[in-house]
Amino acid sequence: MIVVKTITNRRRLPFHQFLQKELEDRVNPELLPRRLRRLGHVAILWINPSVIQFKKKIGEAVLKYDPKILSVLCRTAAISGPYRQPAVELIAGSSNTDTKFRENGVTFHLDPMKVMFSVGNKAERVRMSRLGAAECVVDMFAGIGQLSLPMAVHAHPRVIHAIEWNPDAFQYLSQNIEANKVSNIMKPHFGDSGLLAPKIAHGEADRVLMGLIQGTTRYLKQGLLCVSPGGFLHIHEVSAKKELGVQVFSLLQEIARSMNLEVELIQARRIKTYNPQLTHFVLDVQVQ
Repeated sequence: MIVVKTITNRRRLPFHQFLQKELEDRVNPELLPRRLRRLGHVAILWINPSVIQFKKKIGEAVLKYDPKILSVLCRTAAISGPYRQPAVELIAGSSNTDTKFRENGVTFHLDPMKVMFSVGNKAERVRMSRLGAAECVVDMFAGIGQLSLPMAVHAHPRVIHAIEWNPDAFQYLSQNIEANKVSNIMKPHFGDSGLLAPKIAHGEADRVLMGLIQGTTRYLKQGLLCVSPGGFLHIHEVSAKKELGVQVFSLLQEIARSMNLEVELIQARRIKTYNPQLTHFVLDVQVQ
């Protein structure tokens, strides 16, 4: 694994301008990538299909732009499938994409070729770091620990049950628990959250994290089975920008009533734009 510290060079040209210069006006600048996502020594780009034939040139330019970037990946499609595996291609640099970085005092190990990590969810990870003190928490779709690790490191819950069924993500989840020295708080569980979560914390969880977008609604009943009276669900999904979770909360209410429970929507928070039509949101819900 390669470890690289992030150092900002304030005199460096903005990334988009640097790309324009490197490609020497061969490409319409409006079609070039504008943002560069970094995870340790790995950079991740989305490249407009209209200029995908220049992907290697763009990748080589990224390596020149920041010498601390050693591998450049191009996102080829949205994350999908039961294991939420990223669709990315190595377009320049080292094939060693196993990397490490720190964010908000939390160490993350991962390989972006194998597992998902959304740089755009940083504000939500910071928010989670302030919640859960002395609580029993269930992270139903833990991934590498992107939501529950900040909570373990900063808020110190009584226990976090982190459930993950992607073997690669579970490997990094376990590694990250050890790297952050929170194994006394955070317990990894390998398997299907729909089966495991209600058994692990049947009506005992103070807080349940449900961070599986485009599929979370299939697990609303299991989340309700976990949570104790007065506890909270944090439900992540995507919807049309104006809708912002109205249908998801209506479905949750219907399921809750069938279980003789009541739910109160505390807030609906926009996380980020998922695509031009959809917004990633989180519902904070209290169960009565």
